[in-house]
Amino acid sequence: MLGLPIFLAALVVGAWMIDTAAHRDRVVRNVKVAGETVGGLTDVALRARVQAVADRVANTQIVIQTELGDATWVAGDLGVSVNVLNTFESVMNTRREGLINRPLNWLSSLVSTTSSKIDVQVDLATLEQALYANDQFERSPVEPSARVALDQLQLVPGVPGKLIDVKDAAQSIKRVIEEGANPTIQVETVEVATRFSDDAVGELVAQANRAVQTPLQVRLNDYETSIAPQVMAGWFVLDLENSVPTLDLDHALILSSLEELLMPGNTGAGQAEFDIRNGLVRIISSDGGTACCDVTAVEIVVAALRAGHGDRTHILPNRPAAPREAVERLEALGVVEKVASFTTEYACCVGRVTNIQKFAEIMSGKWIKPGGRLSLNETVGRRTEESGFVPGGFISKGHLVEDIGGGVSQYATTIFNASVRAGLDFDYYQAHSIYFDRYPYGLEATISYPKPDLVITNPTPFGVLIWNSWTDESITVDIYSTTNVRVTLEEPTETPLDQCTRVKTERLRVWQNGSEETDYFFATYRPEEGLNCDGTPSDPDQTTTTTIDLESQENGGTQDEAPSNGDTVTTTTTLDSE
Repeated sequence: MLGLPIFLAALVVGAWMIDTAAHRDRVVRNVKVAGETVGGLTDVALRARVQAVADRVANTQIVIQTELGDATWVAGDLGVSVNVLNTFESVMNTRREGLINRPLNWLSSLVSTTSSKIDVQVDLATLEQALYANDQFERSPVEPSARVALDQLQLVPGVPGKLIDVKDAAQSIKRVIEEGANPTIQVETVEVATRFSDDAVGELVAQANRAVQTPLQVRLNDYETSIAPQVMAGWFVLDLENSVPTLDLDHALILSSLEELLMPGNTGAGQAEFDIRNGLVRIISSDGGTACCDVTAVEIVVAALRAGHGDRTHILPNRPAAPREAVERLEALGVVEKVASFTTEYACCVGRVTNIQKFAEIMSGKWIKPGGRLSLNETVGRRTEESGFVPGGFISKGHLVEDIGGGVSQYATTIFNASVRAGLDFDYYQAHSIYFDRYPYGLEATISYPKPDLVITNPTPFGVLIWNSWTDESITVDIYSTTNVRVTLEEPTETPLDQCTRVKTERLRVWQNGSEETDYFFATYRPEEGLNCDGTPSDPDQTTTTTIDLESQENGGTQDEAPSNGDTVTTTTTLDSE
């Protein structure tokens, strides 16, 4: 009984020694490499087989998927290769490790299969070059910048970039090739920081805003005007080309802006204006004269901004004007045809009609350059009796009241609708809180001074001219430009907002280049005069006189809350124009 195990062990060892001697230059039984059976192959045959595996791996299609996108490469183009010598030696040494274990490994090989790993290598330099040559695998960082909004410069935070993680890609590629798995890999990305921090650019923006926080009063010849903070903010240009960011005043932008704003102060050839006769656009000017501005005007403005311009008026020097200069400036706007028109009606011979027509008279002939803006309040200013306005209707906390300049929202609604149909944009608009059937349902605008305002912007490559006409019973706003957009308005839709009604109107714009753009306009109407959306009285203290300060009004106002005139007003509520 004791001799039987010894006999069997001797038999196994003897068989192993005989078989090993027979396979001295061959792969042991039941060995696979890269899914292929190579057991029993001679060293010459194994070399050929491993080389074939290496060639197959080099031609394998590898799909790389990242958050930046997907792409497919041939493995060889990514620097992927198989070390044939190392793989050959690994296969030949399979189940030959350790003298004591060899008989047991040999015995195991008779009934089971062993897989030998291939030695996959990835050249990082080649892989990096291949991956970064694909634009979608690199998202460059976006440096912080500045934009003009809400009457000042605002910081636009930077956005870190993204790059594919080359080392992670190499490890993943090596793993799937060695395992013979599906050659589709998920690769992580690494973040690429911006050159300049948000804090660095934000400090520059804050400094610029301190310089333009109040309007700049300027005069050319006999014409005086104030330059709004938003306009001055647009003179700053952020420079990120050097090692330190700078936010500097662009002299060319300042001069161009002054020429546009102070055009009414030009004399002779410095004056030019549009005129519409029988629907045809004309430009009227005269010969000889002066125009804005001599280049030294820019230094005056820059010095004023740096020193804090306060309340003083800065007198700007003019220059001789060429006869055709102003005309050519207007011709370059491309205002050649009527592109939109809108008319609203009113009852004859009441105070609000006087206000509407006075407002239209001031606005007529104003134009917006490409990319420019037009604020109705900045253009017309405060409505006062001295400037020709009379008492008219306002909405005050849900009630109809009267105040100087009331009724001009009909003009705001008319130009708003003409602008909508001309494809223009709006920095700001606000609908009435009570619906009047003389206006398009849900597509209208209110205005008061200083707020709410109606601010129109021109997204087209052509100038936009506002031309008004009126009768005893209607006001019409025509918009002239060059046709470059087709506008379609859908029927308004309603949704309840407590007891109020929320009205939404969809606009589709099809531009001349074929691109399409959809946007929406909104209005919220009270359930009835004097009620809030929750059914409570909109002005429970309607008979109480309240004095409202403009500064607190501007900082905390909501819909229907904007005084009509005066630094303070004494009234039952704050007002918007009816």
